Amino acid sequence: MCRSIVILSDCLDWLARRVSVLCLVLMLLFVAIQVVARYAFNAPPSWTEEMARYMMVWGGLLGATLSFKSKDDPALFQGAMHFKSFPLRLFSALLRGVAVLIFFVPIIYFSILGSGMDPSRGFIARQSQISADTLGFPMSWVVLSVPICAAIILVHLLARACESKISKEGSTFYH
Repeated sequence: MCRSIVILSDCLDWLARRVSVLCLVLMLLFVAIQVVARYAFNAPPSWTEEMARYMMVWGGLLGATLSFKSKDDPALFQGAMHFKSFPLRLFSALLRGVAVLIFFVPIIYFSILGSGMDPSRGFIARQSQISADTLGFPMSWVVLSVPICAAIILVHLLARACESKISKEGSTFYH
C-alpha cells in the first residue's frame, strides 16, 4: 500500500510539473499577445489578461505542490531534518505533518461542502454560479485549482510518511 502511495505521489508530481510549465508558458504567451496588441495595434483583446491571470493561478498553485514534494517549501522548522536525535526528528516531522493537515483539510472540506454540510453552499458550487468576465465560462474551473492542489499536497504528505516507513522497513529487513 505504501509503495502505491509513493508511486501515486511521483505520478502526480510528474503531471503537475508538466501542467505547471504549460500554464506558465501559456501565461507568457497571453501576456505577449496583450503587449503586442496594445502597442502595435492599439487594440488589446480583453480575454488575454483574464487568461494570463487564470494560468498564473493554476501554474502557481501547481508549483506549490512541486516545491512541497521536493521539500523546497518554506519549512516550519529550518534544519529540523538535521536533528541528531531520533525523538526530535520524529517530533518535528509529526508537527510539520499536523500543520499541513490543519491547513489543507479545511480547504478541501469547505471547497466541497458549505455550512450545514450542504454541497450547494460549498466554495466550488458557489463559484459555478459566477462566470468569467470576458470569456463567460464558470469560475469553478479556476477555483478548482485550490482543492486539487491541496489534495495533491496531502498525497505528497502521505507519501513522505510512507517513504520513511519504507526506508525504516528496508533498513531492518536487509540488516
